[in-house]
Amino acid sequence: MRVETAKKPKPAPELDNVLAWLNVKHPLRLRDLRGSVILLDFWTYCCINCMHVLPELAKLEEAYPENLVVIGVHSAKFETERDARNITEAILRYKIRHPVINDPDHVVWRRFDVGAWPTLVLIDPEGYII
Repeated sequence: MRVETAKKPKPAPELDNVLAWLNVKHPLRLRDLRGSVILLDFWTYCCINCMHVLPELAKLEEAYPENLVVIGVHSAKFETERDARNITEAILRYKIRHPVINDPDHVVWRRFDVGAWPTLVLIDPEGYII
């Protein structure tokens, strides 16, 4: 008989050395957000399934403004999606209110071991990926 044991939670990698933050005045650090639940949304603006997630994220942001921090991680699939101007236009077009990281070289994508669009990563108030 095989007995499954719970996996030890994995600390979320920091968002240091991220080149471009959009829709926010200054870069965010996960360690500064301790105490809140953080939801990373790995998306790209040419992905229809990513677009379907955005209204749901807006509902969550509205329902839990004091406890939830949503951060979009725009990880380009196509060359034109790497340009911050195009991402900014998408942010305006889709009325995205949360901070967005431009991750054109998939640096954050690899840190969080993402493999598809969209991917959501939830980080607990103590900084562990759940």
